[in-house]
Amino acid sequence: MPASSDLRTEFSSGWMLLFTATLGCGMGASSLVYYSFGVFVEPLQQHFQWSRGEVTSTLFFGSLGLILVAPLLGWLIDRFGPRRVALAAVPAFSALLFAASRFEASLAMFYLLFFLTTLVGSGTTPILYTRAVAGHFDVARGIALGITLTGPGTAAVLLPPFMTGIIATSGWRAGFEVLAWLAVTPWLLVLLALERRRTPAGQTPMTTPPALSGMTRRDAMASRPFWTIVLGFGAVSIGCSATVVHLIPLLRDAGLTAVDAASVAAVIGIGVVAGRLVIGWAIDHFFAPRVAALIFTVAALGCLLLIVGGTGHARTAALLIGFALGAEVDLLAYLTSRYFGLRYYGFLYAVIYACFWIGIAAGPALAGRLYDGYGNYGPALWMITGSLLCGALAAITLPCFAPHDHPREVAA
Repeated sequence: MPASSDLRTEFSSGWMLLFTATLGCGMGASSLVYYSFGVFVEPLQQHFQWSRGEVTSTLFFGSLGLILVAPLLGWLIDRFGPRRVALAAVPAFSALLFAASRFEASLAMFYLLFFLTTLVGSGTTPILYTRAVAGHFDVARGIALGITLTGPGTAAVLLPPFMTGIIATSGWRAGFEVLAWLAVTPWLLVLLALERRRTPAGQTPMTTPPALSGMTRRDAMASRPFWTIVLGFGAVSIGCSATVVHLIPLLRDAGLTAVDAASVAAVIGIGVVAGRLVIGWAIDHFFAPRVAALIFTVAALGCLLLIVGGTGHARTAALLIGFALGAEVDLLAYLTSRYFGLRYYGFLYAVIYACFWIGIAAGPALAGRLYDGYGNYGPALWMITGSLLCGALAAITLPCFAPHDHPREVAA
């Protein structure tokens, strides 16, 4: 059990860093682009005369940018520290969002713009901010990561209605301008709050600080826990992303109005925020893989409620699935730091996170093809249920943490 004095010490010295990381995650590429893009679909269709499929394929190219650059980003974070990378990435990401507000070219160029936006914006994602938080917090690492990742959860709840109002009154170009201003807001806090990399005498900033413990990149990537996490959480990301994208059309097919379907979908965001706080506390007090297995199993039961009970249990199912979605990213960060240490955390978490995003990109497409093939969402729901249970099974097989995680690592 964590000592209360240690908890107070970590939070009293790290509250500003924690606030910065929470805001930064909420205003980063994986939040601003992913959770707001849906409200741009129809205006972009009307302005450019693109099809809905052409517009929504933008997210695939955005995901591709993040997936390809993630390992390099992790290497840069390990070498230079989160602060330097974020100071460059935040304004660059904002500038590309502003460029989207002035866009007037072909569909291929639009894809390229968003590929570059998420490629540059990868330095504003949880890959970076969880490294900063994990480097400072040890006893309270689980709840600290949970708080950090309430940023994207809050964005999931607030961004769609907020951006809908902006676009309705001022148009889609104003919407991208607002996103650009939101993206740059964490910059000053990053400058002030993220810790500088300390360079011991006789070393250069390119030298890995010896105080950081952990496995080598090669040993970590050759270990069973690494690939268990990659495959298990990849399966969970397929199920969760398919649910997020297809829940509203599923409920509409079942007879709900657009307003009622949207209100049910909003419950997912509430589950994300609550899940990250509850699970963050739980993994500080209980063995994290068992917590993960329990949460993923409960989410699978939520999908079964949709299969068996239909719309009558839709809100309960959405809340349970939101809990699983809230567990994914912070559990990934926590398990990476505990199994492999902080020495090469940036690189290792980036690789795992990239694989995780492959699942996010694949889930909606798989569910869509199943719907097209069978004419209903039944098979897709069984696929989602199975993917969540595969994640639970993978989590329960993870071994005890390695001893390198103690004593507490020193932040870079």
